[in-house]
Amino acid sequence: MSRGGAGSAVRVGLLLLVALALPPGPALAENPLELDLRVGPAVPLADFADRADAGVFLSGTLFIHAGRTASFGLEAGGNLAHSRGSQDTSIFQLTPVIRLEAPLANKRGKGYLLLGAGYYQVDSESPATHIQHGDLGFNIGLGFLARVSRSVMAGFDLRYHHIVDSGSDLDYLVPGILLAFSP
Repeated sequence: MSRGGAGSAVRVGLLLLVALALPPGPALAENPLELDLRVGPAVPLADFADRADAGVFLSGTLFIHAGRTASFGLEAGGNLAHSRGSQDTSIFQLTPVIRLEAPLANKRGKGYLLLGAGYYQVDSESPATHIQHGDLGFNIGLGFLARVSRSVMAGFDLRYHHIVDSGSDLDYLVPGILLAFSP
């Protein structure tokens, strides 16, 4: 190896060591955690629309930022007050999620794609019966968050949920508004 090549390799090696020794970038170091709170109507689709009206969706998600373009989280939430006639249906979900983010150039907001899959508990009740069962399901959505202050963002998203139910699949759409808090 030539003398210039060895010197270049040593410089590159030293630069890599320095880069690895530095703390993470500001986005990760300042705000590694984020708590999102969402609310919106849960609109039944397909077969689910035949037996339930729109309900109210509430959820909370704790995210851990994995750099500037991805976050991993755990979402807990549910649909309340789906009813039609004398039958009431409620759904609780606990789903790990991944959010792929596209920050705006001015750092005042971000668009995102969210994917989640996990446990959905369906609770159906009528005067004669009470049925409760757990199923697997997934959700996918698009959204946008805009910075309101240093530690608060507000935004909206649209998510499609699909639950693989033993009787018939349950599908619903949730247009939601959200507040996101970072320490």
